[in-house]
Amino acid sequence: MNRLESDSSSWTKYSNVLKTIGRCSVGAVLLAGLAPFAAIAKDYSSINIFGDSLVDGGNFFNISSELIGIGLPPTPPYAQQFSNGDVWSEQLAQSLDLAPAQSSVVLPSILSGTAPVPSEGINFAIGGSLSDDTNGIPGFAGLRSQIATFSTLSTVAPPAPATLNVIQAGGNDYNNAIINPDQSPATLATLPEQVTNNLVEAIAGLIDAGAADILVANLPDLGNQPYAQALNSFNPLSSAGLSALSTQHNLLLANKLTALEATSGANIIQLDVGSLIDGAIGSPDEFGFTNVTDSCLSDFVSITEFGAPCSNPDEFLFWDDVHPTAQTHSLIAQLAVDTLGKGEPQSVPEPVSTAAILLVGNGLLLRQKQRIG
Repeated sequence: MNRLESDSSSWTKYSNVLKTIGRCSVGAVLLAGLAPFAAIAKDYSSINIFGDSLVDGGNFFNISSELIGIGLPPTPPYAQQFSNGDVWSEQLAQSLDLAPAQSSVVLPSILSGTAPVPSEGINFAIGGSLSDDTNGIPGFAGLRSQIATFSTLSTVAPPAPATLNVIQAGGNDYNNAIINPDQSPATLATLPEQVTNNLVEAIAGLIDAGAADILVANLPDLGNQPYAQALNSFNPLSSAGLSALSTQHNLLLANKLTALEATSGANIIQLDVGSLIDGAIGSPDEFGFTNVTDSCLSDFVSITEFGAPCSNPDEFLFWDDVHPTAQTHSLIAQLAVDTLGKGEPQSVPEPVSTAAILLVGNGLLLRQKQRIG
C-alpha cells in the first residue's frame, strides 16, 4: 500500500485504533471518516525526515546499490524500503501532498552546487542508524550525521516556516546492545538515558538550524518483535530486557521533549507509536490483524536470507523480524495525521526502575556467560 486508505473499512479500523489508545471522541471519529486529513492544523509546504529504517524512504537501498552493486533490502519482496510498501513517514508525506527527495539521490548535486535544495523537503533517514553518529552497518551514517548535513544545508537554504520535521530513532541502539556480550548490566541500565539524550541533542540541533515544527515518534515495545522472541530461545530474558529498555526510553523521551519544548520555544509534537502498537497487539481483530507475533516473511534470518512472503501481509503486524508491514505503517501514518491535527499530549508509560533493568541485565549476562563458557 502506497497511500493512506480513505475507504469506510479503513477508517472503521482507524476509529478502533483511536478508541484503543483513548485519544479520540466520537465526534472526531465521525469527522475523520467523512473528511480524512482535513483536521491537520497547519498547511505544511515541505517535510524533512530523520532516523533509521522505520522512516527510511529508500536511502539504504540507494547507497547499498552504489557501494556493492546490490540494492538492499532485496526488492522484491521488499519495496526498496524496510517493508513491503512505503514506511509511515513516506505515507504521511503523501497525505500532505508532499514528495520529499531521498538524500542519497539529491545530496551530491546539492553539495556540489549544481542543484537547489528540494522545495518539498528531504528524507535523510538511513536504515541501521543509531542515535549517535554511527550505524549498525559500517560505511553508513548515523542520526547525528544526518542532523549535521541538514545543518549545513540550512546555512544555504534555511528551512521554510511551514516545514514539518519528522524523527524516529533509538531501536537499533537497544537491539544491538541486547546481544552484545561486552555490554555490562550497569551499562545496559543507563542506555535509555544516553539514547534519549542523543535524541534530544539531535532535536536541539534541528532547532538551532531553524526547524520550528518537529514530530517525534517514540518506540514500540521492542520485546514484542519476532526478533526478540527468537532471541528468547537462546536467552529467555531477551524480550523482557528489550521491553524494559523501550518502556524506560519512552518515559524519559516524553519528559525530556516536554522540557525542551518549554525552553526552546519550538513546537515539538510527540507521536505515541508505543501505545498504538500495544493496542494492536492487545486487540488485533480491531486493527484488522490476524497475526501480531510472527513475521510475514517465512524462515526469516536476515534481510538477505528468508523464505517466501505470506499471502496476506495486510493481516500481519510484522513484515520481517523487526520491521512492520506497510499496513502497520499506514496505521502509524494515520495516527500522525490525527496527532498533527489535534496537538494533544500523548500518554506515557509507567516508569521502569533502574533496578529492574539491572536485574534483567544481570540475567542476560549470566546466560551469555553460560552459553559461551
